[in-house]
Amino acid sequence: MKVVLRNNAIFVQGSSNTLEEEWMEEFFDHHIQNTLFLDNGVLVLNNENSLDKKEEFLEELSGRFTKMHELSDSFYRRSLKRCKTAAVRIEVPYRQSEKVDVELYAYGPDRVEFTFSAQNRWVMRYLRQQLSNLVLSSTPKTLLINVGTPSAKMRLEKTLNRREVLHFTINYRYDDEFMSRLYGNFRGWGFGSDAIDKMIRYHAIFEIPVGTKSEDLKKRYRQLAKRYHPDRVQKQSPEIINKYTEKFQLIQEAYGALRAVS
Repeated sequence: MKVVLRNNAIFVQGSSNTLEEEWMEEFFDHHIQNTLFLDNGVLVLNNENSLDKKEEFLEELSGRFTKMHELSDSFYRRSLKRCKTAAVRIEVPYRQSEKVDVELYAYGPDRVEFTFSAQNRWVMRYLRQQLSNLVLSSTPKTLLINVGTPSAKMRLEKTLNRREVLHFTINYRYDDEFMSRLYGNFRGWGFGSDAIDKMIRYHAIFEIPVGTKSEDLKKRYRQLAKRYHPDRVQKQSPEIINKYTEKFQLIQEAYGALRAVS
């Protein structure tokens, strides 16, 4: 494990087992609402109401780090205490990506259940944090949420669009009736998880909810096409031109698909 104080933040780099240690998990569970989940780690922001728990965590971190590297415990303990209001970023830079299978079932327009094929505490933490005020009930392998409002559905769509968390690749699977039960009759939508995944991704690109009216979709398309047209950056570096070109092509692809089902 490596601990570095940099830019008013505490950076911790660990092995693949770092996040699984009990004292780490306890810290994150207490600060879950202040945690940002990254592709290769987590960022815990400061919470003035949890400074006692933060100090306990820093004490444990200091003790383990100094013992591991045979360093002066008192020096690092004082250094970390001075940073008790700093954000904590914990990274696991090297770990093979692991697939997590999650089934989704819509009971109707206002209830969706997540079911894990195998228990995964970190992906479950991510989902519970992203969907926090929508959660109706949960077990180690299931999560039932209320998506009875348009804003709740948008939060669900945004959450489903992200697939990489802490080196885990989330593989969502849907039955053929998922969209019709949740949103009503979607003619031309297509069936199967791949088609549903693609449409959720396209809506996320446009930053619009599923079911947006065709005139609003067209308006949003014009905004994004103008913003990312390659002609706007023709005098920039090739890297920037390529980035805009790829984004513009993706917008065209998404618009064509969404217009066909709107």
